[in-house]
Amino acid sequence: MSDSGDLLESCLSHGGDMGAAMRKFDWSKTRLGAPECWPEPLRIFVRVLLNTNHPMLVWWGPDLVQFYNDAFSEIAAGVLKKPALGTSGRSYWRDLWAVIGPDVEHVMSGRGGVWREHQLMPTDVAGSQQQYWTYSFSPIEERGVVQGVLVICRDETQEYRATLALLAREAELARVQQIGKIGGLEVNLTAGFRNRRSPEYLAIHGLPPEAATETHDDWVKRIHPEDRRRAEGTFLNAVNGNVAGYSIQYRIIRPCDGETRWILAKTEIERDENGKAIRLVGAHADVTDQVLAEQALRRSEEKYKKLAQELSQSFEELRATQDRLIQAEKLASLGQLTAGIAHEIKNPLNFVNNFARLSIDRIAELAALLDEVPSTSKAAGDINRLTTVIQKNLAKINQHGKRADSIVNNMLLHSRSGSGDHRSVEINCLLDETLNLAFHGARAQQPGFSVKVVRELDGQAGKVELYPQEISRVFLNLIANGFYAATHRRTDSSKPEFEPILTVKTVNLGDAVEVRIRDNGEGISPLIRDKIFDPFFTTKPAGEGTGLGLSISHDVVVKQHGGTINVETAPGDFCEFIVRLPRGKFE
Repeated sequence: MSDSGDLLESCLSHGGDMGAAMRKFDWSKTRLGAPECWPEPLRIFVRVLLNTNHPMLVWWGPDLVQFYNDAFSEIAAGVLKKPALGTSGRSYWRDLWAVIGPDVEHVMSGRGGVWREHQLMPTDVAGSQQQYWTYSFSPIEERGVVQGVLVICRDETQEYRATLALLAREAELARVQQIGKIGGLEVNLTAGFRNRRSPEYLAIHGLPPEAATETHDDWVKRIHPEDRRRAEGTFLNAVNGNVAGYSIQYRIIRPCDGETRWILAKTEIERDENGKAIRLVGAHADVTDQVLAEQALRRSEEKYKKLAQELSQSFEELRATQDRLIQAEKLASLGQLTAGIAHEIKNPLNFVNNFARLSIDRIAELAALLDEVPSTSKAAGDINRLTTVIQKNLAKINQHGKRADSIVNNMLLHSRSGSGDHRSVEINCLLDETLNLAFHGARAQQPGFSVKVVRELDGQAGKVELYPQEISRVFLNLIANGFYAATHRRTDSSKPEFEPILTVKTVNLGDAVEVRIRDNGEGISPLIRDKIFDPFFTTKPAGEGTGLGLSISHDVVVKQHGGTINVETAPGDFCEFIVRLPRGKFE
């Protein structure tokens, strides 16, 4: 046997702090005695634990005398309350013996080694957290008899806690996936689209567990026929393109029950350095309830939108009817008031006009008599001058009296507006009759009247519900104005070849009819265009217009019939009035 120095050099050499501690330790005071008395197996295992970085502990003999290395000291810092080297393991680990004692006795009795994973190691050290160890108890034999235990351990506290947290997170995620009906998938794009499906994916698609590695064709067959080409095309285009992923919504028919479900798929594609797709990961969510709810909501929105449109249309029709009723009442009231005022004015106006004419005749007689009196005196000159002034004044009185009489007559005519029935009328026939009446009336009043009339009547114009008498007055007024404008331009024109033309046109607009009356007169100046529908506004000379025609026409078309009347004009070229009448019935 080697001497003590050689022994220490061979079995207690190296080992860091614990090696130094063993070399200084007085082993003679233990039952083992000095190191030179130690059995060969003990010396071997002590040398092993001092020369390894694995946490190791050796219990030797009946007292389980303890040997351990620096690595064990580090991981056992939370459970080593005092120096343990050379002490009895059974006494030292009294607080833990209920945990480890049975395993130690199992090994020492020759029944083999023990392996424990994630074993909780209680600690009483202040501020220390509980530790989880994975360790093995292995027998150390001498001549076939177990003399000690080799403990190789590993502190897995952090890993174990991380594992527990991961498991908890996975459980939470699985629960969320179940609640949210979300499943995961992975496709290996380098080996023929090899698939791997999560349990939640299988549940969503109605597949058995063995379908976790189904083929690409299996997935395609499960897609609803109407969505199949689009869904597979999106997948292939993404894989063969350069996108980082895609999102798509489509239907499947579940094999387990034949039910159609809506799937929302979101994917990411991993690519190599050349941009080739190598892996696809994604999540499938069952969004059937949301899609059906959205479809129901859209149907409801469309239903109520249509109802709102119908109500709005009904409201507009009701308001238009109300406006027409109000207008009719206003016209009736205005007619009564106008008639009363006109009749009251008519009588004194007749006296003014009659006496004006008589006075003109008397002045003419007086002038004739004065011609017979010698005009050499100053008085005779004054009389002639005053007579001339009186004649001019009477002429103005007569001129304006005629205009006032025309206004009164139009007021009386206006007071009868709203009379007559309202019925369905062929608009072309009504317009043709009105045009003939206006043309022959103009020829009778104006010798030499000559205006070319062009008719462009749409054969599809058809019938319109209206008050024929009132609309006829509107057309008569517009045609008469056109005749006047065209004739007046010919009179003032320096071009003898100028030909006055009036064009009357109808256009079928489906639910309405458009009537256009166009003359090639001088048109209307932009300065007065906005005033032409104002009451008593006229562009004609005094005595030739009352300024009520267009105002009354506007009320008849817009307020009584719910239509529109507009004007298009180019000064020096033309003027065109556009009357649009709704075809439908109204009250």
